[in-house]
Amino acid sequence: MAGDSGAAWKDVASALFRGARDAMPVQAIDNEQAPLGEFLRAELRGSYEFMAASAFLNSGGLRLIADELRDILESEGRVSIVHGADFTIADPPAIRTLVDMKTRYPQMSYRVHCDWALTHSQKFHTKLYIARKDRRNYCAVIGSSNLTLGGLRDNTEANAVMRGDGSDSPIRDCLRIYDAILASPSLVEPNSEFADKYAALYKRAQTLPLSDEPPSDIERLLDDLMASVRPANTRAPETQLDYMALALARLGGERRYVALRDISDEAERLARSAGEPYKWDTFHNSARRSIYENLVGKGEGLFARRGGATGQYRLSAKGRAYARGLDI
Repeated sequence: MAGDSGAAWKDVASALFRGARDAMPVQAIDNEQAPLGEFLRAELRGSYEFMAASAFLNSGGLRLIADELRDILESEGRVSIVHGADFTIADPPAIRTLVDMKTRYPQMSYRVHCDWALTHSQKFHTKLYIARKDRRNYCAVIGSSNLTLGGLRDNTEANAVMRGDGSDSPIRDCLRIYDAILASPSLVEPNSEFADKYAALYKRAQTLPLSDEPPSDIERLLDDLMASVRPANTRAPETQLDYMALALARLGGERRYVALRDISDEAERLARSAGEPYKWDTFHNSARRSIYENLVGKGEGLFARRGGATGQYRLSAKGRAYARGLDI
C-alpha cells in the first residue's frame, strides 16, 4: 500500500535509487513502488541545491522533506520553492513554515502564485523537482505529484526521473522551464504579514463554495493580503495585454468597473509614452481582444466583466497581482 513504512517497499525503493544512480538516465516511478517523498528524501541527502515548482503544497507533504531542506540550507546550499496558494489546499502552517525558513536562511528563494480559483481553474499546474549534487550530477522529476502528502505518498501517481549534467538536453530543458516559472510576474514573495493574513482568509474560505471570484467582503481582504507583499518580479510592460492590465489598474479597475473605451485609451497613452512601435490605427481592436481572450475562466483569467452590462471590466484577483508586477 502507498505510504506503508514497512520493509518491503523500502527494499524496492533502495533498489530503484541504486539502479537510477548506477545505470538509468531515465526511469518511471509510482507511489506503490517507491513513494516520491522517500525518493526525494534520499535524493536530497548530500545535495547542494533543490528547486521545486508545485501547483499545490500542504504541510503534510512539506514535513516529509523539511529536514532534508534544512540540512541543505544549514550547509549553505540553496533551496527554491514555488507553489500555488489557493486558500483550499495550501494550508497556513505550510506557508508559515516556509516563510520562517526563508527568514532564517536568506539564500532560500520562496515564491507563491496566489489565486483564489486555482483549485478548480488551474492555470499554474506545474510539478517539477530538481536536485543538484554538483554541476555534473542533476536529478529532475516531472509528473503528476504535487508537494502534498497525497502527491508524495498516498495518491496513485506517476513520475519520470531524469539524470544527467547541466549540459544534457533534458536537464537543461528542466532548468529553463524552472527559470521561466520564476520569471512570472504573477508570483509574490511571502512575508510574515502575508502568512498571518493568508491564515485568516484560509479560515474564511473553508465555509465558502468554490468560485472564480471571492465574495466582495473577502475580495477586499484579498486585496489587503496582496498589498502586504511585493511582486517577485517587476518588469516593464511589453505586450498589449500588459498595457491593458496596467491601464485598468491605473484607472481604479482593481475595485470598480471601467468602460472598455477608457481602458484602451489609457493603454494607448501608456504605450505611446513608453515609445512602443505599435500600429496605432489597429491598436484599440487588438488591445480590446486581449481583454476578451483573458476573461475569468479563459486565457490568463485577468479580467472580469460586469454582469448585465456590456463594455465594463475590472481586474480579477489574479489580474490585480499581474498588474502589480508591471511598471513603467
